[in-house]
Amino acid sequence: MLRSQGIGIDIPARGKFILVNIPSFELIALQDGEPVLRSRVVVGKPAAATPEMLSPMFAIQFNPSWTPTPSMIRNEGLHYMPPGPQNPLGRMMFALDNEEFIYLHDTNERALFNRSQRALSHGCVRVEKARPLAAWSLGVSEQEVDSMTSHGRTHSVPLAEPIPVALVYFTRFPDEQGQVVSYPDIYGDRQAEKDIAPDVAVSRRRE
Repeated sequence: MLRSQGIGIDIPARGKFILVNIPSFELIALQDGEPVLRSRVVVGKPAAATPEMLSPMFAIQFNPSWTPTPSMIRNEGLHYMPPGPQNPLGRMMFALDNEEFIYLHDTNERALFNRSQRALSHGCVRVEKARPLAAWSLGVSEQEVDSMTSHGRTHSVPLAEPIPVALVYFTRFPDEQGQVVSYPDIYGDRQAEKDIAPDVAVSRRRE
């Protein structure tokens, strides 16, 4: 579907792959090239934009704690949060291997997913359907995910194989019916893409 619209993302024909399109606030999980799960997401606000990248997911951490960066502590008065229902990372964090400390995670602010404009985070990606995404990523049932979470202890579960995660930025992107929809350029550094280049690489970063 993406290739038919001229969007050049190299989605593998075999295995698992996760695609996050930043302007449409959407995550798509693909199995053998076919979408199996779609989820709303919250991405970085313009002052803390989510970067474009291709980064492997290698583990899921359950009941994570959260430590804000020094600038968050200094400028926003945020503080360390232990695991629990009030933790900003929610019940699970999807660990990615990159130098920018970007990852996917659950959230304790579920109401944010009801907003139409969801560029609200400090750069990481909050996933509405974190529980089914964790189950699919690990190849287990959602009940097993609940069991991994229920005891409240922080622990990581490695994936059987790393899953490539592509964070991309297309202001024109097909919906579930395959119709191309135009989305606002939330970071204001792209003019609306009149012609989608067929050779756009998922590793391209925003300038």
